[in-house]
Amino acid sequence: MLNRQGIGEGVLHFFFPQNCVNCKKYITESAGYPLCKDCEEMIRKEISPYCLICGRPVPSNRQTKCRRCREKPFTFDCARAVTLYEPPIKSAIHAFKYRKILSLRILFIHLLVEFLSSNPFFRDIDGILPVPLHQSRLREREFNQAEILARGISNFLQKPLISNTVTRKKKTLPQVGLSMKERRLNLQDAFRVENEKSLAKKKILIIDDVITSRSTVESLSTALRRVGSQTILVLALATGK
Repeated sequence: MLNRQGIGEGVLHFFFPQNCVNCKKYITESAGYPLCKDCEEMIRKEISPYCLICGRPVPSNRQTKCRRCREKPFTFDCARAVTLYEPPIKSAIHAFKYRKILSLRILFIHLLVEFLSSNPFFRDIDGILPVPLHQSRLREREFNQAEILARGISNFLQKPLISNTVTRKKKTLPQVGLSMKERRLNLQDAFRVENEKSLAKKKILIIDDVITSRSTVESLSTALRRVGSQTILVLALATGK
């Protein structure tokens, strides 16, 4: 947990919302973002058991791969998430993306860095690639949440941020409410690599805020494989069940 201070809260609350984005309780001690101490302590930082390939939760420790990975392997090598996509982290991500409470990046980057500190395999990379947004979605939202997270990780790992190399050429529908098949078709050929040689034979870490069906990162991984990327890892803040 990040340090919280009671001194100078009046000044801090002038710039940051005073109520927790999850429980709505007034925050008396702030770490610079609107999630109270009690809700932050509720964030489960370990997903177990999980599929060793896609990181999706599985019913039993005896099950090393989920049914999806057994039947049709993903293009990426390995995916992991810090926590499950449930309150309070779900409430915080919604506030970050849709209410533009960008101070929550402090918490999110801290959680991702904490994961990377204990998982050296995910640090052995050549570059960090945030999942790109389509230009129309970027204009609407005014920021790419994955890029904000990726910049924090780039600073921590001292690895280059891959920007303007991969673009989202297809304006896709929101994934919410679509079936698995519809999600895959929605994201088919959604990404384009602009500078193929720069990613050939490279170890790439893809960053996103949430991974549910994995359709987005799978489509992006497929585009990277086509240009010869050697290793493709995926790290997200949260995963669906």
